[in-house]
Amino acid sequence: MKVKVSSLALRLAILVALLGLLQAIGVLAFSYWTFDRELNKQKRLILADKTDQARHLVSELADEAAISDNAFRLVELVTGHAELHLVIATPEATVPLIAFSPEAAESLVRLRIDTWGSDAFLSWVVRESGKPMLSMAAAAKTKNGRPYEVVLTIDRSDDGRVLGGLVVAALTSIPFALGIVFLSGIGIVRFGLRPLRRLREAASRVSANALSERLDLSGLPSELQTLAEAFNAMLERLDDGVRRLSEFSGDLSHEMRTPLATLLGRTQVALSKERSTEELMEVLESNVEELQRLTRLVADMLFLAQADNAGTSLKLTEFDLALEARKVADFLEVLAQDRGVTLTIEGIASVVADRSLVQRAMTNVMANAIRYAFVNTRVIVQVGPSQAEVTLEVLNQGEPIASEHQSRLFDRFYRVDDARDRDAGGTGLGLAIVKAIMQIHGGRVEVSSSAAGETRFSLHFPARALSDQGGPR
Repeated sequence: MKVKVSSLALRLAILVALLGLLQAIGVLAFSYWTFDRELNKQKRLILADKTDQARHLVSELADEAAISDNAFRLVELVTGHAELHLVIATPEATVPLIAFSPEAAESLVRLRIDTWGSDAFLSWVVRESGKPMLSMAAAAKTKNGRPYEVVLTIDRSDDGRVLGGLVVAALTSIPFALGIVFLSGIGIVRFGLRPLRRLREAASRVSANALSERLDLSGLPSELQTLAEAFNAMLERLDDGVRRLSEFSGDLSHEMRTPLATLLGRTQVALSKERSTEELMEVLESNVEELQRLTRLVADMLFLAQADNAGTSLKLTEFDLALEARKVADFLEVLAQDRGVTLTIEGIASVVADRSLVQRAMTNVMANAIRYAFVNTRVIVQVGPSQAEVTLEVLNQGEPIASEHQSRLFDRFYRVDDARDRDAGGTGLGLAIVKAIMQIHGGRVEVSSSAAGETRFSLHFPARALSDQGGPR
């Protein structure tokens, strides 16, 4: 059955405990191997020393009879070492000349049937008792030159008990150590997660009416700095979005209220008494103008909503931007003549973009320039490449735009001269649409206005080939 752990602190503490368990097992295995190797080394040193003594003693004796007569001297070699066993035999003999224990006699059998290491040592186990043994064999000669084999064996049962005690002690202490590691891990993790509680508390204070909350970055660990910055950036976007939505809702209600009130008032006045056909026709014509303005307003709002939600698909083609600017200039010729303004197109450049949307953006910018240009002046449209961009600039001479207005010109329903723009029939969304069109093309729009009255709107298109097209960016 899978256990679900919902607490991050508990989950990390369990992982720390498991890591501690793996480390403990690793340390235990290494310690066991090290102790076993060291004990084996000590036993080999004892065997080597005692074997040298036995060989030296045999070399001092004259013959086999002397070996039997001096058996007590050989016994002295293993006296005080109950785990030592000595056997002496002639080469190839299966019956020992001297053997002081059954284990010693069995070691001679091992000498005959087992393959010993190059260092003359052999590890083996007693058949009946199962005791682990380590033996060392060496050749010796008596004074008469007769060869003998000396086999000294040591019992390693004590080593097994020492290593077993080590394992038992380790296994007994591991649960307590893991408990301490687990509890310490919970405490450390909870302490380390304290900055996250600041995020939680800040998030709990955020609401639609309180989006000004920001997380204090001071004192946060480096691992949480980017998270806190992203959190603050999210709040900034939410705050800006809600603010803009609130402003948009207020502006929209204001924009809709004026034409609706006008329509309602005119209709009520027309119905207040009997009117002639001519008077009713005049009212209907006036109402049509307001309805057309409402229609444009709704259409512009729908376009901006689609642009905000990536609902506008681009039909990218490559075309001459200057040629399209001339087509727009021809369309606006009547408006320009009414204002006594001359339209001039300069330069040449090609772009990869949605032709109809670019035409709409140019129409809005050029119509705006004509509408606010001084009478009998020129509006100049300059087209040309600029580094990795293609730029279209629209210049006119008119009243300078104050710097505090320039940054907001592309906001929805924002007007520098509200009354004048309404009289001109604008919806207050023209430049906002231009900005939206440039954004979905991956470009941008800028405005500058000098104190001398020269205002410049710049549309910057990214320079790209048709192979790079892939929809809006």
